[in-house]
Amino acid sequence: MGRLVLPAIAVLGATAAAAQQNNFVGQWRGVYQGITLTLVIQANGQYTQTAQSGTLMTEQSGPYTLAAPNTIIFSVTDWQPRTQKIYHATGTAGGYYVTQPTAKPSGATDSYVFNGPNTVTLTDQVMHGSITLNRVP
Repeated sequence: MGRLVLPAIAVLGATAAAAQQNNFVGQWRGVYQGITLTLVIQANGQYTQTAQSGTLMTEQSGPYTLAAPNTIIFSVTDWQPRTQKIYHATGTAGGYYVTQPTAKPSGATDSYVFNGPNTVTLTDQVMHGSITLNRVP
């Protein structure tokens, strides 16, 4: 019986350690330049991000990867809207709209710092902009 308990404890310990390492799991919200960003991180390695300003909203989702040191990589596999109406002027007055596809968002690589159990600051490694997100209960 003692031989079965030790492997079970080791498995439970590894599971608990993995859960503690991924403090991101849950829903987060913050504001960057007037745009409300909501980020949902799932334990299965997937995320969904919505950005909203007034009545306008975009969404992207896909897998994320935690990398050392303190880096999270977001890959985009789905996004909305997939199309948008673009206005084409015809002279000084008048014009028409054409529905065109929107480009796939590039994803992001962010460094992160937990400021506490319910607050994290993400800094984009390319654009260097930072956003502080608070866990949504």
